[in-house]
Amino acid sequence: MSNKIYFDNKVSYDWIRYKDGYWIPHRKRVYLYWFKYLQQAELSSSHTVDWTKYDGWGDASAVLGTKFDDWWDDNWKELFGTKDRRATPRYPISTKQPKTEALRLSLLCWERRNAPVWGKRGNALSIAKQVYEYELGISGEKKPRYTDENWDASFMNPDTVFVGNDGKKYLLDEDGLKIAFDDSNNQRLQSIVGRYLKNAKRYLANVSSGTFP
Repeated sequence: MSNKIYFDNKVSYDWIRYKDGYWIPHRKRVYLYWFKYLQQAELSSSHTVDWTKYDGWGDASAVLGTKFDDWWDDNWKELFGTKDRRATPRYPISTKQPKTEALRLSLLCWERRNAPVWGKRGNALSIAKQVYEYELGISGEKKPRYTDENWDASFMNPDTVFVGNDGKKYLLDEDGLKIAFDDSNNQRLQSIVGRYLKNAKRYLANVSSGTFP
């Protein structure tokens, strides 16, 4: 159940009445992404997590070695829940409306940043291809996922080229309209992947210091 509460200062929150009489400010998957980014930050040689900012979460080995659902069941009430919807949870999200699909796609790009495709590590088109195949269920890791938020991974396939009746090569854009295929299409994917990797690095830096996103 979702309830929108308006405070005197007109700031809005989408509170979720979770269970046991407790409320959480955001849906569970937002906290899943915080947990996953924290894991990635701990595993990254470029980041050092300040675990003093995570009192009550468990140490690095607990976060890395525990499935999120198990960790959530043990900790959500103390860390994120409140009895009063006007209260601030112990660990608040830093924005009122986190963009969950942006968090998700940035994480997927980051997780695949070094996976080789076509013999190239860290290649933006290779990353796009792997995210596309994961999200659309082609890799067999999960069922296909589609979203109406902005664009989804349907448009991250660098191999989607077809020949029109005029004999020219085309791609479909985010609106399903065909566009002429040239190097700019690859540049578009490189720009998209680059932006999500940049976002992921920012999220990793934030969680390393105890904030999200």
